[in-house]
Amino acid sequence: MNLLIVPKPLFTGKMQVEGYFMSAQYGNAILESTKSNPLDRAMDSPFIDFVNDVGLDALTQSKPIFIPVTQIQLFTELNKNITEETDKIVFLLNENITFDELVLERCSHFHGLGFKFSAIFRGRAEDILPVKPFISYVLLKVPLNNLVSYSGIIKNEFPNAEVVAMEISEKPVFDQIVMHRDSKIDLYDGAFYKVRIPTNAKQNALSPLKTNYIQLLNVVNQDDFDFQAFTRTIRQDTALAIQFMKLVNTAGKTRSEVKNLNQAAAMLGQKEIKKWVSTAVSNALCTDSPSEIMRLSLIRAKFCENLARHFEMGMAAENLFLMGLFSVLDVILDIPIEDAFKMVFVPPQIKDALVTQQGEFYIVLFFVQEYEMGHWKEISRIALVRNISIDQIHIAYKEALLWYSDLINMTFDQEDL
Repeated sequence: MNLLIVPKPLFTGKMQVEGYFMSAQYGNAILESTKSNPLDRAMDSPFIDFVNDVGLDALTQSKPIFIPVTQIQLFTELNKNITEETDKIVFLLNENITFDELVLERCSHFHGLGFKFSAIFRGRAEDILPVKPFISYVLLKVPLNNLVSYSGIIKNEFPNAEVVAMEISEKPVFDQIVMHRDSKIDLYDGAFYKVRIPTNAKQNALSPLKTNYIQLLNVVNQDDFDFQAFTRTIRQDTALAIQFMKLVNTAGKTRSEVKNLNQAAAMLGQKEIKKWVSTAVSNALCTDSPSEIMRLSLIRAKFCENLARHFEMGMAAENLFLMGLFSVLDVILDIPIEDAFKMVFVPPQIKDALVTQQGEFYIVLFFVQEYEMGHWKEISRIALVRNISIDQIHIAYKEALLWYSDLINMTFDQEDL
Protein backbone atom coordinates (compact mmCIF):
# COMPACT_ATOMS: atom_id res chain seq x y z
CA MET A 1 0.00 0.00 0.00
CA ASN A 2 1.36 3.42 -0.98
CA LEU A 3 0.48 4.85 2.43
CA LEU A 4 2.48 5.84 5.48
CA ILE A 5 0.39 5.62 8.62
CA VAL A 6 1.03 5.78 12.36
CA PRO A 7 -1.09 6.24 15.51
CA LYS A 8 0.18 9.35 17.35
CA PRO A 9 -0.51 9.74 21.07
CA LEU A 10 -2.86 12.30 22.57
CA PHE A 11 -1.79 12.91 26.15
CA THR A 12 -2.84 14.81 29.26
CA GLY A 13 -0.97 17.59 31.02
CA LYS A 14 0.72 14.85 33.07
CA MET A 15 1.92 13.15 29.85
CA GLN A 16 -0.42 10.19 30.23
CA VAL A 17 -1.74 8.84 26.92
CA GLU A 18 -5.54 8.84 26.62
CA GLY A 19 -6.01 8.26 22.90
CA TYR A 20 -4.40 8.24 19.46
CA PHE A 21 -5.09 9.83 16.12
CA MET A 22 -4.14 8.47 12.74
CA SER A 23 -1.41 10.47 11.06
CA ALA A 24 -0.96 9.49 7.44
CA GLN A 25 0.81 10.40 4.23
CA TYR A 26 -0.21 9.07 0.83
CA GLY A 27 2.88 8.37 -1.26
CA ASN A 28 6.16 10.21 -0.97
CA ALA A 29 5.57 13.65 0.59
CA ILE A 30 8.26 15.22 -1.57
CA LEU A 31 7.49 13.63 -4.93
CA GLU A 32 3.71 13.92 -4.62
CA SER A 33 3.40 17.24 -2.78
CA THR A 34 1.58 18.88 -5.70
CA LYS A 35 -0.83 16.02 -6.35
CA SER A 36 -4.34 15.75 -4.93
CA ASN A 37 -4.84 13.17 -2.21
CA PRO A 38 -6.76 10.16 -3.60
CA LEU A 39 -7.88 9.31 -0.05
CA ASP A 40 -10.23 12.31 -0.19
CA ARG A 41 -12.18 10.64 -3.01
CA ALA A 42 -12.10 7.08 -1.73
CA MET A 43 -15.31 5.41 -0.61
CA ASP A 44 -13.45 2.80 1.43
CA SER A 45 -11.27 3.93 4.33
CA PRO A 46 -7.71 2.55 4.42
CA PHE A 47 -7.61 3.70 8.04
CA ILE A 48 -10.46 1.39 9.00
CA ASP A 49 -8.84 -1.45 7.07
CA PHE A 50 -5.61 -0.81 8.95
CA VAL A 51 -7.36 -0.83 12.34
CA ASN A 52 -9.20 -4.04 11.46
CA ASP A 53 -6.03 -5.77 10.24
CA VAL A 54 -3.87 -4.86 13.23
CA GLY A 55 -6.40 -4.51 16.07
CA LEU A 56 -6.82 -1.85 18.73
CA ASP A 57 -4.77 -3.75 21.32
CA ALA A 58 -1.61 -3.33 19.25
CA LEU A 59 -2.45 0.12 17.90
CA THR A 60 -3.68 1.92 20.99
CA GLN A 61 -3.78 -0.40 24.03
CA SER A 62 -7.57 -0.32 23.44
CA LYS A 63 -7.71 3.46 23.94
CA PRO A 64 -9.80 5.61 21.54
CA ILE A 65 -8.51 5.97 17.99
CA PHE A 66 -9.31 8.99 15.80
CA ILE A 67 -10.04 7.92 12.22
CA PRO A 68 -10.39 10.56 9.46
CA VAL A 69 -13.62 10.35 7.45
CA THR A 70 -14.67 12.28 4.36
CA GLN A 71 -18.08 13.40 3.18
CA ILE A 72 -18.18 10.55 0.65
CA GLN A 73 -17.41 7.97 3.35
CA LEU A 74 -20.18 9.29 5.61
CA PHE A 75 -22.67 8.10 3.00
CA THR A 76 -21.33 4.55 3.05
CA GLU A 77 -22.01 1.90 5.67
CA LEU A 78 -18.76 2.49 7.56
CA ASN A 79 -20.04 0.58 10.56
CA LYS A 80 -20.27 -2.66 8.59
CA ASN A 81 -16.54 -2.53 7.86
CA ILE A 82 -15.47 -1.98 11.47
CA THR A 83 -14.71 -5.05 13.55
CA GLU A 84 -13.48 -3.23 16.68
CA GLU A 85 -15.55 -1.79 19.56
CA THR A 86 -17.58 1.18 18.31
CA ASP A 87 -17.10 3.21 21.50
CA LYS A 88 -13.35 3.24 20.84
CA ILE A 89 -13.74 4.70 17.34
CA VAL A 90 -13.77 8.48 16.96
CA PHE A 91 -14.59 9.74 13.48
CA LEU A 92 -12.50 12.83 12.69
CA LEU A 93 -14.59 14.90 10.31
CA ASN A 94 -12.73 16.20 7.27
CA GLU A 95 -12.54 19.99 7.12
CA ASN A 96 -14.03 19.99 3.61
CA ILE A 97 -17.30 18.44 4.76
CA THR A 98 -20.37 20.61 4.22
CA PHE A 99 -22.66 20.20 7.20
CA ASP A 100 -25.96 20.18 5.34
CA GLU A 101 -29.09 18.34 6.40
CA LEU A 102 -28.13 15.05 4.75
CA VAL A 103 -24.67 15.03 6.34
CA LEU A 104 -26.15 15.74 9.76
CA GLU A 105 -28.56 12.84 9.29
CA ARG A 106 -25.61 10.53 8.59
CA CYS A 107 -23.75 11.84 11.63
CA SER A 108 -26.84 11.18 13.72
CA HIS A 109 -27.03 7.68 12.27
CA PHE A 110 -23.48 6.75 13.23
CA HIS A 111 -23.75 8.52 16.58
CA GLY A 112 -26.78 6.36 17.34
CA LEU A 113 -24.67 3.27 16.62
CA GLY A 114 -22.21 4.28 19.35
CA PHE A 115 -19.51 6.04 17.32
CA LYS A 116 -18.00 9.29 18.57
CA PHE A 117 -17.11 12.34 16.48
CA SER A 118 -14.42 14.98 16.51
CA ALA A 119 -13.99 18.15 14.48
CA ILE A 120 -11.17 20.59 13.75
CA PHE A 121 -11.42 24.19 14.94
CA ARG A 122 -9.36 26.84 13.15
CA GLY A 123 -10.82 29.97 14.72
CA ARG A 124 -14.50 30.04 13.69
CA ALA A 125 -16.81 28.17 16.06
CA GLU A 126 -19.75 28.61 13.70
CA ASP A 127 -18.01 26.32 11.17
CA ILE A 128 -18.49 23.29 13.42
CA LEU A 129 -21.55 24.29 15.49
CA PRO A 130 -23.96 22.32 13.24
CA VAL A 131 -22.42 19.04 14.46
CA LYS A 132 -22.34 20.08 18.13
CA PRO A 133 -24.79 17.33 19.26
CA PHE A 134 -22.41 14.62 18.05
CA ILE A 135 -19.01 16.06 18.98
CA SER A 136 -16.96 14.47 21.77
CA TYR A 137 -13.64 16.14 20.91
CA VAL A 138 -12.66 19.46 19.34
CA LEU A 139 -9.15 19.62 17.87
CA LEU A 140 -7.61 23.09 18.02
CA LYS A 141 -5.40 24.01 15.08
CA VAL A 142 -4.76 27.68 15.81
CA PRO A 143 -1.67 29.88 16.46
CA LEU A 144 0.00 28.96 19.74
CA ASN A 145 -0.55 32.41 21.23
CA ASN A 146 -4.33 31.94 20.78
CA LEU A 147 -4.59 28.40 22.16
CA VAL A 148 -5.61 29.27 25.71
CA SER A 149 -8.21 31.89 24.76
CA TYR A 150 -9.73 29.66 22.07
CA SER A 151 -9.84 26.71 24.48
CA GLY A 152 -12.16 28.77 26.70
CA ILE A 153 -14.39 29.68 23.76
CA ILE A 154 -14.69 26.05 22.69
CA LYS A 155 -15.36 24.85 26.23
CA ASN A 156 -18.23 27.33 26.47
CA GLU A 157 -19.71 26.30 23.11
CA PHE A 158 -19.02 22.56 23.53
CA PRO A 159 -19.20 21.94 27.30
CA ASN A 160 -19.41 18.16 26.90
CA ALA A 161 -16.47 17.89 24.51
CA GLU A 162 -12.79 17.42 25.33
CA VAL A 163 -10.51 20.12 23.93
CA VAL A 164 -7.39 18.88 22.15
CA ALA A 165 -4.42 21.15 21.38
CA MET A 166 -2.78 19.95 18.17
CA GLU A 167 0.78 20.33 16.92
CA ILE A 168 2.39 21.73 20.06
CA SER A 169 5.92 22.43 18.89
CA GLU A 170 8.11 22.17 21.99
CA LYS A 171 8.04 20.93 25.57
CA PRO A 172 8.49 24.44 27.11
CA VAL A 173 5.42 25.64 25.18
CA PHE A 174 3.46 22.65 26.46
CA ASP A 175 4.57 23.32 30.05
CA GLN A 176 3.53 26.96 29.76
CA ILE A 177 0.06 26.06 28.48
CA VAL A 178 -0.45 23.39 31.15
CA MET A 179 0.39 25.89 33.88
CA HIS A 180 -1.82 28.67 32.47
CA ARG A 181 -4.71 29.26 34.84
CA ASP A 182 -7.20 29.97 32.03
CA SER A 183 -6.40 26.91 29.94
CA LYS A 184 -9.33 24.56 29.25
CA ILE A 185 -7.29 22.06 27.25
CA ASP A 186 -7.78 18.38 28.08
CA LEU A 187 -5.41 16.62 25.66
CA TYR A 188 -2.31 17.50 23.68
CA ASP A 189 -0.49 16.42 20.53
CA GLY A 190 3.21 17.15 20.22
CA ALA A 191 6.28 15.67 18.58
CA PHE A 192 8.23 16.30 21.79
CA TYR A 193 6.22 13.58 23.55
CA LYS A 194 8.39 10.94 25.15
CA VAL A 195 6.95 7.95 26.92
CA ARG A 196 7.73 8.12 30.61
CA ILE A 197 6.83 6.72 34.02
CA PRO A 198 4.56 9.00 36.08
CA THR A 199 6.30 10.57 39.07
CA ASN A 200 4.17 8.70 41.60
CA ALA A 201 5.17 5.35 40.05
CA LYS A 202 8.93 5.88 40.09
CA GLN A 203 11.25 3.86 42.27
CA ASN A 204 14.42 5.29 43.70
CA ALA A 205 16.35 2.05 43.55
CA LEU A 206 16.42 -1.05 41.41
CA SER A 207 14.45 -3.92 42.88
CA PRO A 208 16.25 -7.28 43.32
CA LEU A 209 14.01 -8.73 40.58
CA LYS A 210 15.12 -6.09 38.09
CA THR A 211 18.73 -6.78 39.00
CA ASN A 212 18.18 -10.46 38.14
CA TYR A 213 16.74 -9.48 34.78
CA ILE A 214 19.71 -7.27 33.98
CA GLN A 215 22.03 -10.11 34.97
CA LEU A 216 20.17 -12.40 32.57
CA LEU A 217 20.47 -9.86 29.75
CA ASN A 218 24.19 -9.59 30.34
CA VAL A 219 24.59 -13.37 30.27
CA VAL A 220 22.94 -13.87 26.89
CA ASN A 221 24.43 -10.77 25.26
CA GLN A 222 27.92 -12.26 25.44
CA ASP A 223 29.25 -13.37 22.04
CA ASP A 224 29.29 -17.04 23.03
CA PHE A 225 27.38 -17.38 26.26
CA ASP A 226 27.31 -20.43 28.50
CA PHE A 227 24.02 -22.37 28.50
CA GLN A 228 24.51 -23.37 32.13
CA ALA A 229 24.95 -19.73 33.17
CA PHE A 230 21.70 -18.98 31.36
CA THR A 231 19.76 -21.79 33.04
CA ARG A 232 21.18 -20.92 36.50
CA THR A 233 20.03 -17.33 36.09
CA ILE A 234 16.60 -18.07 34.65
CA ARG A 235 15.79 -20.42 37.54
CA GLN A 236 15.66 -17.33 39.75
CA ASP A 237 12.38 -16.28 38.10
CA THR A 238 9.74 -18.99 37.93
CA ALA A 239 7.46 -17.14 35.51
CA LEU A 240 10.28 -16.63 33.00
CA ALA A 241 11.36 -20.26 33.34
CA ILE A 242 7.80 -21.46 32.64
CA GLN A 243 7.48 -19.16 29.63
CA PHE A 244 10.79 -20.43 28.26
CA MET A 245 9.77 -24.07 28.58
CA LYS A 246 6.44 -23.32 26.94
CA LEU A 247 8.23 -21.56 24.06
CA VAL A 248 10.51 -24.51 23.36
CA ASN A 249 7.71 -27.06 23.59
CA THR A 250 5.59 -25.12 21.10
CA ALA A 251 8.43 -24.27 18.71
CA GLY A 252 7.76 -27.35 16.59
CA LYS A 253 11.43 -28.38 16.58
CA THR A 254 10.99 -31.65 18.41
CA ARG A 255 8.46 -34.46 18.47
CA SER A 256 8.81 -35.14 22.19
CA GLU A 257 8.24 -32.76 25.06
CA VAL A 258 11.32 -31.06 26.48
CA LYS A 259 11.54 -31.81 30.21
CA ASN A 260 14.17 -29.47 31.69
CA LEU A 261 15.83 -26.08 31.18
CA ASN A 262 19.22 -27.44 30.10
CA GLN A 263 17.64 -29.57 27.40
CA ALA A 264 15.42 -26.67 26.34
CA ALA A 265 18.36 -24.28 26.03
CA ALA A 266 20.34 -26.71 23.91
CA MET A 267 17.30 -27.37 21.73
CA LEU A 268 16.53 -23.69 21.03
CA GLY A 269 20.06 -22.44 20.46
CA GLN A 270 21.88 -19.23 21.31
CA LYS A 271 20.35 -16.97 18.66
CA GLU A 272 16.74 -17.72 19.56
CA ILE A 273 17.50 -17.60 23.30
CA LYS A 274 19.02 -14.13 22.95
CA LYS A 275 15.98 -12.82 21.15
CA TRP A 276 13.50 -14.41 23.53
CA VAL A 277 15.35 -13.22 26.65
CA SER A 278 15.60 -9.65 25.36
CA THR A 279 11.86 -9.54 24.65
CA ALA A 280 10.68 -11.39 27.77
CA VAL A 281 12.95 -9.50 30.14
CA SER A 282 12.05 -6.11 28.68
CA ASN A 283 8.42 -7.08 29.12
CA ALA A 284 9.07 -8.07 32.73
CA LEU A 285 10.99 -4.86 33.44
CA CYS A 286 7.93 -2.93 32.28
CA THR A 287 5.57 -4.55 34.77
CA ASP A 288 5.55 -1.51 37.07
CA SER A 289 5.55 0.94 34.18
CA PRO A 290 2.77 2.13 31.88
CA SER A 291 1.93 -0.43 29.18
CA GLU A 292 2.73 2.25 26.60
CA ILE A 293 6.42 1.74 27.39
CA MET A 294 6.26 -1.97 26.61
CA ARG A 295 4.21 -1.35 23.48
CA LEU A 296 6.60 1.29 22.17
CA SER A 297 9.77 -0.68 22.85
CA LEU A 298 8.54 -3.92 21.28
CA ILE A 299 7.01 -2.35 18.17
CA ARG A 300 10.07 -0.14 17.72
CA ALA A 301 12.34 -3.19 18.04
CA LYS A 302 10.49 -5.19 15.39
CA PHE A 303 10.20 -2.17 13.09
CA CYS A 304 13.98 -1.65 13.32
CA GLU A 305 14.54 -5.31 12.53
CA ASN A 306 12.14 -5.23 9.58
CA LEU A 307 13.90 -2.18 8.12
CA ALA A 308 17.36 -3.75 8.35
CA ARG A 309 17.52 -5.08 4.80
CA HIS A 310 16.14 -1.85 3.34
CA PHE A 311 19.03 0.02 4.97
CA GLU A 312 21.43 -2.66 3.68
CA MET A 313 22.01 -3.97 7.20
CA GLY A 314 20.35 -7.36 6.86
CA MET A 315 23.15 -9.12 8.74
CA ALA A 316 22.62 -6.76 11.69
CA ALA A 317 18.85 -7.31 11.97
CA GLU A 318 19.12 -9.04 15.35
CA ASN A 319 21.14 -6.20 16.87
CA LEU A 320 18.81 -3.60 15.37
CA PHE A 321 15.98 -5.40 17.16
CA LEU A 322 17.90 -5.11 20.43
CA MET A 323 18.58 -1.44 19.78
CA GLY A 324 14.89 -0.69 19.42
CA LEU A 325 14.08 -2.80 22.47
CA PHE A 326 16.65 -1.06 24.68
CA SER A 327 15.85 2.43 23.40
CA VAL A 328 13.60 3.02 26.43
CA LEU A 329 15.86 1.35 28.99
CA ASP A 330 16.50 4.67 30.72
CA VAL A 331 12.75 5.12 31.16
CA ILE A 332 12.23 1.57 32.43
CA LEU A 333 15.07 1.80 34.96
CA ASP A 334 14.41 5.49 35.70
CA ILE A 335 18.07 6.44 35.35
CA PRO A 336 20.03 8.42 32.71
CA ILE A 337 20.70 6.51 29.49
CA GLU A 338 24.47 6.67 30.10
CA ASP A 339 24.07 4.96 33.47
CA ALA A 340 21.68 2.36 32.07
CA PHE A 341 24.31 1.11 29.64
CA LYS A 342 26.94 0.94 32.34
CA MET A 343 24.76 -1.79 33.81
CA VAL A 344 23.62 -3.62 30.68
CA PHE A 345 26.08 -5.10 28.21
CA VAL A 346 25.21 -4.44 24.54
CA PRO A 347 27.27 -4.43 21.33
CA PRO A 348 29.15 -1.13 20.74
CA GLN A 349 26.97 -0.17 17.74
CA ILE A 350 23.85 -0.24 19.91
CA LYS A 351 25.47 1.78 22.67
CA ASP A 352 26.71 4.38 20.16
CA ALA A 353 23.23 4.76 18.70
CA LEU A 354 21.42 5.07 22.03
CA VAL A 355 23.94 6.97 24.14
CA THR A 356 25.83 9.20 21.70
CA GLN A 357 23.34 9.13 18.78
CA GLN A 358 26.10 8.19 16.37
CA GLY A 359 26.96 5.35 14.02
CA GLU A 360 25.13 3.52 11.26
CA PHE A 361 22.61 1.97 13.67
CA TYR A 362 21.48 5.45 14.69
CA ILE A 363 20.39 6.09 11.09
CA VAL A 364 17.75 3.38 11.48
CA LEU A 365 16.75 4.53 14.97
CA PHE A 366 16.37 8.12 13.77
CA PHE A 367 14.20 6.95 10.86
CA VAL A 368 11.94 4.96 13.21
CA GLN A 369 11.59 7.85 15.68
CA GLU A 370 10.75 10.26 12.85
CA TYR A 371 8.14 7.77 11.61
CA GLU A 372 6.58 7.53 15.09
CA MET A 373 6.17 11.31 15.13
CA GLY A 374 4.66 11.41 11.63
CA HIS A 375 7.41 13.59 10.18
CA TRP A 376 6.54 12.51 6.67
CA LYS A 377 8.79 14.93 4.76
CA GLU A 378 11.87 13.68 6.58
CA ILE A 379 10.75 10.06 6.12
CA SER A 380 10.18 10.75 2.42
CA ARG A 381 13.60 12.39 2.08
CA ILE A 382 15.42 9.44 3.65
CA ALA A 383 13.36 7.01 1.56
CA LEU A 384 14.45 8.81 -1.62
CA VAL A 385 18.11 8.86 -0.61
CA ARG A 386 18.04 5.18 0.39
CA ASN A 387 15.85 4.09 -2.53
CA ILE A 388 13.22 2.65 -0.18
CA SER A 389 9.66 2.53 -1.45
CA ILE A 390 6.66 3.75 0.52
CA ASP A 391 5.18 0.28 0.24
CA GLN A 392 8.28 -1.30 1.81
CA ILE A 393 8.05 1.09 4.77
CA HIS A 394 4.32 0.45 5.16
CA ILE A 395 4.82 -3.32 5.17
CA ALA A 396 7.72 -3.14 7.64
CA TYR A 397 5.64 -1.11 10.10
CA LYS A 398 2.44 -3.10 9.69
CA GLU A 399 4.28 -6.39 10.17
CA ALA A 400 5.80 -5.00 13.37
CA LEU A 401 2.31 -4.22 14.67
CA LEU A 402 1.00 -7.67 13.70
CA TRP A 403 3.98 -9.31 15.40
CA TYR A 404 3.29 -7.32 18.56
CA SER A 405 -0.40 -8.21 18.39
CA ASP A 406 0.46 -11.92 18.23
CA LEU A 407 2.92 -11.49 21.09
CA ILE A 408 0.49 -9.86 23.52
CA ASN A 409 -2.25 -12.34 22.65
CA MET A 410 -0.12 -15.35 23.58
CA THR A 411 -1.70 -17.11 26.53
CA PHE A 412 -0.43 -19.66 29.01
CA ASP A 413 -2.41 -22.36 30.78
CA GLN A 414 -3.29 -21.44 34.36
CA GLU A 415 -1.83 -24.74 35.61
CA ASP A 416 1.57 -23.77 34.19
CA LEU A 417 1.66 -20.69 36.42
